[in-house]
Amino acid sequence: MKRIVVGLLIALIASTVLFAAGQTEAEQESVIIYAALDEKTTQDLSKAFEEQTGIKAEIALQIEQAGSISGRIKAEADNPRADVFIGGNSNYHADLARNELLQSYRSPMIDEANISEEFMDKNNYWTGWYLGALCMIYNNERFENEIAPLGVNPPATWDDLLNPVYEGEVIASNPATTGGAYLMMAAQIFRLGDIQKGFDFIRELDKNVASYTKGANGSIPLVSQGEAIVGFAWGHDTLKQQIQGNLPITVVFPEDTGFEIGAASIIKNGPNSENAQKFIDFLLSAEAGKINAANGYRYPVRGGVELPEGVPAFESLDFAPWDLDLAEAQTDAWKKEWASITGK
Repeated sequence: MKRIVVGLLIALIASTVLFAAGQTEAEQESVIIYAALDEKTTQDLSKAFEEQTGIKAEIALQIEQAGSISGRIKAEADNPRADVFIGGNSNYHADLARNELLQSYRSPMIDEANISEEFMDKNNYWTGWYLGALCMIYNNERFENEIAPLGVNPPATWDDLLNPVYEGEVIASNPATTGGAYLMMAAQIFRLGDIQKGFDFIRELDKNVASYTKGANGSIPLVSQGEAIVGFAWGHDTLKQQIQGNLPITVVFPEDTGFEIGAASIIKNGPNSENAQKFIDFLLSAEAGKINAANGYRYPVRGGVELPEGVPAFESLDFAPWDLDLAEAQTDAWKKEWASITGK
């Protein structure tokens, strides 16, 4: 009898160990994602990754405000819940790296796909995988009825937003919550060649701003609905909404505009670090580039990916002379100065 009991106990312990080992192995075959992207792009990327690798891609957080995700990662620093942070401009990822919250990784896909090093972090804490450019927009009907009769041309430059005719008619966004607003501010500093002149621009613009939205694209629905005449947003998101929704707006890419390097990074001490590396590799693939371009109208960093009709080539746009290192290093200081000017 004792032998039977001992045998049963051994079998029970063995099965428990095997179950635990199997459970651990199953848990390892996943990657947990925080995404600062639109829902469809995030879902399609996750599905394609699962089909390609057999690794489950779990979307734990999807919100188009990279600042909110960055804050979440900082709050979870002692117990990371996710493996990768995708989307949002590189400044957010660089800030997390400075706080030692990211794991360094250089994907072999960079060399395999001949992707430019200018889109990559020199210390490999973040990986650039798409590009975006800022645009201005204006409401066609309101401009023609209210502004054109005054002899004013359609807005074509950043300085046009300072015209007093747009007092209370500009929709801007808040750099505390969205990278697009921060990069718009940086673009003014870089194009004018002087920090003080850049903030003088922000001070003058503030006189015309009706509201500051949390997201970079908050101006699109408000200007489209005629609640304001002009605004600025990400060009890829604006073109997508304009083309697919036949919005009554005009999209303008001004000279000396700002741009972003959309980044991805691996969260330090995340539960599935090896699978996180595989997901970074996947983001640089042609398949991921096609998904991102087709759904988000974004520019992949790798060449040879077809863009949707109506999207101008990235090389055709005119950008302010950019200092990526300075923009990253001054993020907190420039945000504080913006807040002191606007009171937001």
